[in-house]
Amino acid sequence: MTAPSQPRAFSCRVYGVLREGAKVLLTRSIFRGRTFVNFPGGGVEIGEGPADALRREFLEETGLRVRLTRALYSSEGAHLSTQSPIQIVASYWLVERDGGELRLGGNGDDVVDLFWAAPERLPLEEMFPSDREFAERLPSLLSLKTAS
Repeated sequence: MTAPSQPRAFSCRVYGVLREGAKVLLTRSIFRGRTFVNFPGGGVEIGEGPADALRREFLEETGLRVRLTRALYSSEGAHLSTQSPIQIVASYWLVERDGGELRLGGNGDDVVDLFWAAPERLPLEEMFPSDREFAERLPSLLSLKTAS
């Protein structure tokens, strides 16, 4: 399916990057019959703050509670959804575990699998353009030091 030429709405998305050792956690999900890879997270609902949305989505998709530690990136491109006439605006946060149990087998809904990958070896060909834009920059973003 090709992207509609004129989006009619925005979809604000927020994703978490959980890094443990030299790898980050990814999801393999299915939406409208298409399987894709991205980071745990999803849509911000009306009346919900992005941080609350990320904590909710991360728990729903992985079984983990997380603490947001640092903003990493926000969309630069005007990404049109390949699934509906919307423009995707996404932000990505570095997160840390704050409890819960990791469900590697998926959540029984849209997430079919969770897996770990090295930031420099992410399956870019399986990602939507908005996530690929971020994923290509992730290795350098993770090497940045936070200000003290």
